[in-house]
Amino acid sequence: MWATLQIGFYLTRDTLHRWRTRVSSPLARLSVVFFLSVCGLVFLSSYVISVKMLRQRIHRSGGNLVVATEMVHDPAKRKAGRSVISPAPEKYNLYLFNEAFATASVGTQHYSMIEYLPGSTSLFPAATKCTTYLLPAIPTRHMVPEKVNMEGYALHAVTLPEEKAGMLRRLFQSGAVFIPYGILNTVWDHGFVRRYVMQMKNFNAKAVQRQENILLQLSKLDKRNLHIISSGKLLEELGDLEKTQYKFRVWVTVGISAIICTLLTCVSSLEFRQSSHIYALMGSFGVNRAVLYLCFLLENVVLVAAGFAASLATIFYVSDYITTVLYKSPDIRLSLWELENDIRTFLLAFGICILVSSVPIGVAACRPIGKVLK
Repeated sequence: MWATLQIGFYLTRDTLHRWRTRVSSPLARLSVVFFLSVCGLVFLSSYVISVKMLRQRIHRSGGNLVVATEMVHDPAKRKAGRSVISPAPEKYNLYLFNEAFATASVGTQHYSMIEYLPGSTSLFPAATKCTTYLLPAIPTRHMVPEKVNMEGYALHAVTLPEEKAGMLRRLFQSGAVFIPYGILNTVWDHGFVRRYVMQMKNFNAKAVQRQENILLQLSKLDKRNLHIISSGKLLEELGDLEKTQYKFRVWVTVGISAIICTLLTCVSSLEFRQSSHIYALMGSFGVNRAVLYLCFLLENVVLVAAGFAASLATIFYVSDYITTVLYKSPDIRLSLWELENDIRTFLLAFGICILVSSVPIGVAACRPIGKVLK
C-alpha cells in the first residue's frame, strides 16, 4: 500500500515537472479544448435561439388555439348553446363568441363588438360585478370604468388589464368590447360572425392538425363555410427544425471532438516517447505498467475537464452578449440548461476521445523493456 502511494506521488510530481518544463504541452491541450468548445457552443446556441424565437412566435399567435369562424345570416342561430362543434373537455376548452357587423366606440376609438356566450365567462375577471368589458387597443394595467357607445346605446364597461387579458389579446389584438349574451338583440338582425375557439390541452403539431382536419371534414359534411386558423403548420415547422438541428449539432460535436482527439493522441504519444526510458526502468523495478498507462489517461482527463469547464463558465458569463449583440435577439434568454443535450454530447465525445488517444500509449507501455532500453 505504501509503495503504491509512493509511486502515485512520484508520477504526480513527474507530471507537474513536465508541465512546468514544457508548458506548451498542457497549454496546447487546455487551449484547444477551451476555444473549440466555446466556438462550438456559441455556434450551437444559435440553433437554440432560433427554436426559442419560433416558439415565442407560436406562443404570441396563440399556438395552442384552433379558431374556426363562419358567417351566420340567420339570427335564430345566435341562441346560446347552439354550436356545430361538440364540447370535448378532455381534449380542449371550447369558447364561443359572436361578432356583430356593427362597431362600438370609446371616444374616437372604434372597436369590434363581441358577444360572449355563457361558457366563455371564465375568461373574464370574477371579482367585478360589471358584465361589459373593454379590451383597449393600447394595453393597460388597471381596471377603470369606461363609457361605451353602441348603436345609439350607452353602456358602462370596465377595462381589462393586460395581465388578465390572456387569450383574448391573442384573439383580438386590436382590442374589442365584450358584452354578455342576451343584450342589444336588434344588433344581430343582419347576421354576425360566429367564432369557435378551441384551447388545446395537448399542445403539439399532431394534435392541432388532427383537430383542424376534423373541422374541415365537419365543414364539408354540414355544408358550412368554416374558416379555420391554427398554428399547425408552425408547430410542424418547429418539429422539422428540431429534427434537422439535432443531426447537425451532433455532427458539429463529432467534428470538434475529432480535432481534439487527434491533438491529444499526438501530444500524449510524444510525451510518453520522451519519457519511455524512465518508465521502462520503473517497469524493470516491478512497477505495474497499467499504473503508467492510467497516469497518462488521468492527465488527459484533468486537462480536458478543466478546458471544457472553463468553456462552460465563459458561455454562462457571456450569454447576454451572445443573445443581445451577437444574434440580435434581446428578448431571448439563453441558459446552459438549454444546451444540455449539446453538453451531454460533448462529454460523451470527450470521453471517447480520451480513450482513443490513450491507445498508442497503451501499445507503447506494453513493449518489452529490453527493446526500449537497448
